[in-house]
Amino acid sequence: MLRYPPFKRWLPMALASGVISGQPVPKPKATAPHFTIRESIQAEWQRAAPNLEIGALPRVDRERYELTLRRIGAPGMPKLLPPELENPTVEIWEAKAKEARTPRERFTALHFLNRLKSTKALTALDGLKPEDAMTWPKHLYLDANIATARLQGGEVSEILGRFLNALGKAGKASPVRTQAARLRLVMSGKENELLPLVEATPGATLAMLDAWNRGSLASRQASHSKLFQVWTGNLDAPAKGLEQPEFSAAWRALGLLPLRPQNLLRCTEGLTQRLLEGLPEPLPPSLAPGAFLCLSIANPRILPLAAKKLGSATDPPIREEVRQALAFKSDTKLPGLLHGAGLAALRASGSESANAIREQLLRGSDPIARSAAIEDLPEAPADLDTLTQLAWKDRDLEPQQTLIESYSRWKLANEKQIELLKPWLQHPDWACRYLAYQQLVKLDPTTPWPTTSEPNERERILLKEAARLASSGRPLRLRITFSGKRRVTLRLDPTVAPINVANLATLARKGFFNGRLVPRVVPDFVVQMGSPYDTMDGGPGYSVRCENSLDWYGPGSVGMALSGKDTGGSQFFITTNATPHLTGKYTRMGEVEDPDRALKILDDLELGAKIERLEVLE
Repeated sequence: MLRYPPFKRWLPMALASGVISGQPVPKPKATAPHFTIRESIQAEWQRAAPNLEIGALPRVDRERYELTLRRIGAPGMPKLLPPELENPTVEIWEAKAKEARTPRERFTALHFLNRLKSTKALTALDGLKPEDAMTWPKHLYLDANIATARLQGGEVSEILGRFLNALGKAGKASPVRTQAARLRLVMSGKENELLPLVEATPGATLAMLDAWNRGSLASRQASHSKLFQVWTGNLDAPAKGLEQPEFSAAWRALGLLPLRPQNLLRCTEGLTQRLLEGLPEPLPPSLAPGAFLCLSIANPRILPLAAKKLGSATDPPIREEVRQALAFKSDTKLPGLLHGAGLAALRASGSESANAIREQLLRGSDPIARSAAIEDLPEAPADLDTLTQLAWKDRDLEPQQTLIESYSRWKLANEKQIELLKPWLQHPDWACRYLAYQQLVKLDPTTPWPTTSEPNERERILLKEAARLASSGRPLRLRITFSGKRRVTLRLDPTVAPINVANLATLARKGFFNGRLVPRVVPDFVVQMGSPYDTMDGGPGYSVRCENSLDWYGPGSVGMALSGKDTGGSQFFITTNATPHLTGKYTRMGEVEDPDRALKILDDLELGAKIERLEVLE
């Protein structure tokens, strides 16, 4: 039986509503249209513009909508980057250098003019006086850029020199950066002598060897080979090598004090890698292959680079050396990378076994190895369909990206390329769809913008978390604890990059980063981490969209590492100086807290440092 409210309560309601009086029930007032955070996240995930009348939106929603359109990247959408970042030219940046007044403007103009090899880069610093040193940002270091400008023909004026001296007196100079810059100038003949030697910490060792490796081969070859020979010849007892006179003499030429025993272990991987990177190619006969094998046993993470260098040698023993190196695959956590590098080395040395190894890697289970094998293919294989099926199912993006880009490298007919690329437009991962679209539109400009698949369960959870974090309006803090109780806290902004911040937080809560190693440390540039292989390869098994903005990449900025647009996953980086050329091209998620403390830790972080824990602080 239907129940009605008591008459005394029902009658006033009915009268008020017009039911009894016969008056029409007024319609609720139409609410103004909105474009919410959740809708912007959905639009950017779908890479499709919402159908909305922008003129009726409130100001905040309109700004959100306009940024979303610029970040979608589809044909016909407005561009995110201004001309000076989209297509930087000498003319644009020389004009901007004359107008630059703030430290940020001056640094950015100097940085871009150096990248464009302008002889007028130092005009960005015109007008700076010693008293300006007091207001110059503490961690905005000029040393490397000034050295580059001088090497490209610029001259430091007297007044600029006084400003730089004032920076030092104000405690805003880095002795390591200053020495690294001087080393480059000494090696080029622009300066006669180094500054007083600096302590050989891990950061200083990397900085000096990076500067050393940028010098001409003629200026460093003899000393470099001697350093390498002594070092690799004493890997079982490195301290013995440090005591040898020939090592000590070459070490002083780097601008470093003797390496202290307490720093030895932390410096080992970085020192080995940088010495290896700086060896000439092809390798001189004086460098015995046995040194590389010892090197690989001591540190398997160096083996891919060692195998690559071995492949540049011309001596017959090299082939056997690479085979022996490959035999250590069971003792390393990097079999795919090891095989890929070994394949490249065998190919370079002309070994007959390269083809057999390539076929094995093409059909194996390791996606990183498969990517290397695909790259080694000079033409499309007869069983391309089988290879495509294997790459399609790989959890890492590398083999898929390599295969999609190889169709044009193999010089297949346009019709065949189109036939092969079209199925990739239906791949579950958007990154593959976008890669295929980029290749297809070159062959057929009428190719429509790809659609996205419906979010799976993991993606729905991620998008919901992104909306939750962004709607809170509060920053998200992540704390990285490196070995040795060194802690760096990241302050991320989910209102700017909600998907990427939510993704990083989700992985952190799962313990994805715990126990991983830091595979990339480039002084005065970035520290990168987050690879499941402890290298710069791989990711979590999926990709996330870029959320680019025009937020400046200053010192201590946190960004997502990429191998192309929308290929982010688990790898991220922290800048240790301003890197303006990254602005708008890599998703910037936030910055470090307490930069004085955090940047000091990052500046002296060793290559291969262990992440004990990465945790969310909410």
